[in-house]
Amino acid sequence: MHVLTRAGVLAGLLSLAIAAPAAAQSASGGVGTGTTTTPPAGATDGTGSTDDGTSAAGTTGAVSQTAPVKLTRSQTKSVQRRVKVRADGQLGSRTRSALKRYQRKKRLNRTGRPNLETLKAMRLGFAKKIERKLTVHSATTTDGSATPAPAGDLSAAIAAAREAIGTPYVSGGNTTSGFDCSGLTVWAFKRAGISLPRTSFDQYKQGVAVDRASIQPGDLVFFDSAGSGASHVGIATSATTAISATTKGVMEHSFASGYWDDHYVGARRVTG
Repeated sequence: MHVLTRAGVLAGLLSLAIAAPAAAQSASGGVGTGTTTTPPAGATDGTGSTDDGTSAAGTTGAVSQTAPVKLTRSQTKSVQRRVKVRADGQLGSRTRSALKRYQRKKRLNRTGRPNLETLKAMRLGFAKKIERKLTVHSATTTDGSATPAPAGDLSAAIAAAREAIGTPYVSGGNTTSGFDCSGLTVWAFKRAGISLPRTSFDQYKQGVAVDRASIQPGDLVFFDSAGSGASHVGIATSATTAISATTKGVMEHSFASGYWDDHYVGARRVTG
């Protein structure tokens, strides 16, 4: 009888040990909710991490992929070899032109400058080292991203641009009687309470650079269709379409392929 009693006690203690964690898990789900504490795949836990160990903001969200980066002489030579120019370690005009040709061929932002996007496309090992260094020194926003989301009132700029579809092209035009490309963006963004410089080249200096894969409605998208550099500008209506004042008038067009894809230069996000 004594042996049976001891076995019964041990069995009871074992049952309590097993039940305790289950009870604690049930309590953490909230009283009477019947919910589980297991997060869905990709859900954040409040710290910015997901249940699969990746960052909720993305591994490269904190650093611009298209902003120019400073290279050592040796690193510059590696880039020059990739674009097939004389490797002298100097980022001169020939190297910048060759870089732009390479970026165009690879459908990257055509900046003519070395940046993380381009270095990664070249599969240069030091790209990761540069990115890690920039990440440490990067001031990020509260959601972990250095690129702010478009302001809510940019919908007014998009709506204004849509209203202007069909308006004829007029060089220097900035009214509904006729627009040129930057005149349209100035007019549309003014409807959203945002002032832009008058030329596309100056508009290309505003806000922050946006990776092509991250373009959102309201971003400014730039093309070199009217001369070198950011000579043409439009307002993105999706990741692959934009409204701009072309020589055939204000229209919505794709820049995912064809003419506008071939002349794509880059994108900027202006929030105020």
